[in-house]
Amino acid sequence: TIKYIDMKKLIITTCITAVVSLGIYLYACPGEDDWEGFYYSIFSPHATVNKEEYAPLFLDKRYFFYGNESIKNDGINFRDNDLADWKKYLGKNLSNDAIAYFMYDDDALNEIEKYNAATDKNKVNLSHKVSQKNDKTVANFFSLLGIARGNEKVTNVKYDYWNYDESAAKEYTQNSEIEKAEKLYQKATADNDAFFANRMWLQVMRLKFYSNNRSAVISFFNETQNSQPKNGIYYRGLHYVAGAYKAQKDYQKANAALAVLFNTNYPFKQAATYEYRPLPDNETKKIASTLSTDEQCALWAIQGFYSEEENAIQKILSINPKSPHIDFLLTRYIKNIEAKTNEVSFKTIADYHQQCKKIVSNDFKTDWVIQTAKKGNVSNPFLWNVVAAYIQAYKQNHQDAKNFLQKAEEQTNIPNQKEQVHQIRLFNEVYALSKITKEDENRLLKMLMWTKSPQDTESYYQYLTPFIKEYLSKLYQENGNTLMSELTLHSSSYFIKPEQAAAMEQFLLKTNKNDWEKYWESLYTFSLADIYESRAIFAFFNNNIEEAITQMEKIPYSKKFDVETQKWVTTKEKKSEALLPANPFNGFITDCHDCEHAKKIRNPYSKISFLKKVKEMQEKVDKGEDVYNNALLLGNAFYNCSYFGNNRFFYYNDVLGEYSSLGVNEENRTVLLSMDMAKKYYLIAQKHTTNDEQRAKIAYMLAKVERNEFYNQKYFYDGRWYGGGLKDPMFKDWNGFKELRKYPHTKYYKEVLRECEYFEKVKNRK
Repeated sequence: TIKYIDMKKLIITTCITAVVSLGIYLYACPGEDDWEGFYYSIFSPHATVNKEEYAPLFLDKRYFFYGNESIKNDGINFRDNDLADWKKYLGKNLSNDAIAYFMYDDDALNEIEKYNAATDKNKVNLSHKVSQKNDKTVANFFSLLGIARGNEKVTNVKYDYWNYDESAAKEYTQNSEIEKAEKLYQKATADNDAFFANRMWLQVMRLKFYSNNRSAVISFFNETQNSQPKNGIYYRGLHYVAGAYKAQKDYQKANAALAVLFNTNYPFKQAATYEYRPLPDNETKKIASTLSTDEQCALWAIQGFYSEEENAIQKILSINPKSPHIDFLLTRYIKNIEAKTNEVSFKTIADYHQQCKKIVSNDFKTDWVIQTAKKGNVSNPFLWNVVAAYIQAYKQNHQDAKNFLQKAEEQTNIPNQKEQVHQIRLFNEVYALSKITKEDENRLLKMLMWTKSPQDTESYYQYLTPFIKEYLSKLYQENGNTLMSELTLHSSSYFIKPEQAAAMEQFLLKTNKNDWEKYWESLYTFSLADIYESRAIFAFFNNNIEEAITQMEKIPYSKKFDVETQKWVTTKEKKSEALLPANPFNGFITDCHDCEHAKKIRNPYSKISFLKKVKEMQEKVDKGEDVYNNALLLGNAFYNCSYFGNNRFFYYNDVLGEYSSLGVNEENRTVLLSMDMAKKYYLIAQKHTTNDEQRAKIAYMLAKVERNEFYNQKYFYDGRWYGGGLKDPMFKDWNGFKELRKYPHTKYYKEVLRECEYFEKVKNRK
């Protein structure tokens, strides 16, 4: 299947100019706005191909080119060569700085015109020293610049970023300019000035390309190409020819020219790929018949970028198996396989193996890859051996994978190739496990410690780590080792069971851990402080305040990493002493968290002092002391520490995983959304009211509780955090509202009427 790309649908992230000689050939640089399919990978095309000119063509699920890399500025790529060539031609007449100034600086345009217009060149004042202003090479240099830079308003046309398919030059190069360039080219040819003739040839090509007869560049090229050396100038000219054919919609000839460009050592690979028009295979075969063997390989390589890599690779293997153009296609093929395996979930180890094996056996045909790697008749055997090993690992042919990796290791040339071999070897070792023994742990630990300090910055360990964690966690789970399953990969439900939380606490407190346990402890998500704090939070919401205080007091001082000493150091901070952002005992008509957080609290409660105050109030309620006020404040405390209140900060904890201002994780909803304890203490307060002001206040507080319980049942328990639709109910005439209407004479009633729009709508109901 050929991927015809609608360029208008591609987001333009950058627009970079590609300078052809002294003119500018512009490319828009697209990137697919497609985050779906983004994944981590342990296969490195950079390490296995190790040729940067192919890097933009590596597979990227998010963008058209790898890493959303814009098309390289060919002018910069050619600039050094151009400056060096001109320096050689001009000799001591101009310095390097002077040549660069006149060729590229906008301030030089007036000086170029002034020099070319002068009858006596020696009398022209220039900002940069020119030793012999009348020298023929100097005159040629300025003549060329007069044409090249004098037409930049046409040849440097800018495209409309958002509608560049329909953009066109508003001006064309004048015939008089083309004739002037042709005369200089013909004279240089007659004078046997090969360098200047070659440069002027390109200028003629350039001017014809931007003329109102773009096709003229094709006929001129066909008439003159045999007289030109096959250098960078020649291929820059051919680039114009490809563009002219494409403008004529003659895609076969355009693609043939682009394949020739792709096959050169010059920096055209990304540009040629971008400009290529994928065609059906039968048309591509016709194009290939007109090209040399290496150029045919280049043609199929570009075709493979847009279509099925396997088909293109097979075509190139049949033409020239040692073609380097195969390599980037093979990396794209394995990346597609890898992306597919990323979609497989860990239901069980056996199921995971079965699904991945199906991908590398049925969804993608891979036997031919393994056979090609065994033959070794390729340009990059290291790449093929690594790919074959990776495939064999997925097929569970683990010894074969080891054999391929041994060959690849012998072929490594750079550090990140050694790392690549190690990463896939580690993957193979882990993937081979259906159970895990102490011997397995010791073997893997040595490999993991090597990987933990990669020798190269481009480490693909970022994917391997989560894979290993998930695989080992599932393996330990299936082997009945719940603690190691949690230690290797946290499960959100683990700490819900008290016995499991206790087991993790005992493990973290254990002083005689083996090296394997120490390794995973160092990577474990939570500390003892996190665990104790989570227990305290759960105990609070279960109204076990004594236990909450006990757990909060067990929290040790925090540790932080000191960058200067490169060590973990104990601080003077404890999670239990973190200050709450608002007074948790205040209850207001309108819940405005930010308003309350903005208030200056004279003596703010910490988490531990808050719990101790709750305990003190509960004891007073139990003793019958000032029951109304204490119960009201306790109701406010439980309300404010819930999702609905002003102190969500109280339950912010790594184990609970709650830090969002919108929503609660599913496993915590019954706890953090619950109004049970707030309702309990408001009802106790209601029984001990002594006047209508108190009765009005409690009625309204219970209305808020009733509203929140409605939200929970109607929306929040289903994860609908933005509420309902236009026709869904957002409030009702709560029982608390009905009770409040009994006290219209109270001050509190009037305050509610002022602040609560909902109540204002139902105030007159009977």
